[in-house]
Amino acid sequence: MTVLTESINRLLRAPIEGCACGRVHRPATGRVEMGPGLVDSMADLLPSDLLRHASLLVLADPDTEAAAGRRVIDRLRAAGYVIAEVILPPHPHADDMTVASVRHAAIAVGASIPDAVVAVGAGTISDIGKALAFDWQRPAVTVGTAASMNGYTSSIVALTVRGLKRTLPSKPPRVLVLDTDVLAAAPARMTRAGFGDLMSKPVSGADWVLSHWLGFDPLCPTALSMADQAVTTARACATGIGRAERDAVGTLAAALVVSGLAMDVAGMSSPASGGEHLVSHYLDMSARGWQREPWLHGEQVAVGTALSLALYARLRALGPPNLSAPTPVDEDDDTVRSLHAHLEANALAELVQQAAAKRERSPDRAQRRTLYAARWNELWATLDTQLSTSAGLSRDLELAGVNTRFAGIAIDERQARHTARYARHLRNRYTVLDLAADLGLAADEVISW
Repeated sequence: MTVLTESINRLLRAPIEGCACGRVHRPATGRVEMGPGLVDSMADLLPSDLLRHASLLVLADPDTEAAAGRRVIDRLRAAGYVIAEVILPPHPHADDMTVASVRHAAIAVGASIPDAVVAVGAGTISDIGKALAFDWQRPAVTVGTAASMNGYTSSIVALTVRGLKRTLPSKPPRVLVLDTDVLAAAPARMTRAGFGDLMSKPVSGADWVLSHWLGFDPLCPTALSMADQAVTTARACATGIGRAERDAVGTLAAALVVSGLAMDVAGMSSPASGGEHLVSHYLDMSARGWQREPWLHGEQVAVGTALSLALYARLRALGPPNLSAPTPVDEDDDTVRSLHAHLEANALAELVQQAAAKRERSPDRAQRRTLYAARWNELWATLDTQLSTSAGLSRDLELAGVNTRFAGIAIDERQARHTARYARHLRNRYTVLDLAADLGLAADEVISW
């Protein structure tokens, strides 16, 4: 574990130069501390410019307070820090209303904007903490409580704003503390979800390569390589991750950190988020309309990953499009609105805008089909390089105990088919879900229940 931590911190200390994308990369996270028993040394791990009388907002929920938050509060208070603690209700949501309520509560408790934000938790708590630190322009410190997602070190947060899942800029932590005793004690389901989230990177990388090939998005080889390295590292520990062994969970956590840093390096979420994440986000947004509770992000992403892999395999086998056949109809605003009528009004309005923006991209669908017909072999030579890293992925997901079927996350056949076909409308980003639509393949044809 020390070797992995040192490797990550070397990456954080020195700019990454010579990347083929032409940019010098400077990850924004300050320092990562990883190892057993670190929570009890919290006062020694904070940024050195936070003096012992500084005011700190410590944010947690009941579960993360029990896992580490109470100890963090006690250790920091004993060291002389002025603590304003906000303990959210159980199972909080990462949305604009929760951020606003925490902002109000924090100032009410502390009487002013704190000198720093200390978030104790995983996905939701981490994202709320980073969002607040960004709004207040204060340093963020994150104490991770589960190896459940890769967003700890990313410079974006996934928040639901007016009903729509969005990625927004945030402030990566000055210090990320990952106590491996705490991580190993987290519910096994959360660890499996972290592995499921991380294993999406071969297909999200392929989606990024595809989008770049079409001229839509710039590609950063350094970020792509970092994401691939993270996957390879964690896959070697799949069995141990499934058993929640401390060293294996620590390796998974380190790999998730690297995956998050890849997004920071790229300046976008593409190294770690493609069509499979649209599936998860769409399921989150549809939860109320479909009267179901969302499952963990990584659990849903794993199902989306299986869908994306199956789509890539089927599309490759189908071969180039027949240009003498009619171009598949691209849904207009009214059709999109009708397809997603179960969403809340604000989310539906923004989704319609995103789908319209994607429709207006150049090259348009007809031009893309022409490109595919003329350069099919070239396209797949490019995609195969990225997709080759997915060989054996289903086996490793099974070893780690990760479900990859819609039925396993309580999605019925109608909902699954709808999600597979139309989650692509959610964001103006080109993925394998769009490639299937361009080539006339109904994405739900490849679903395994």
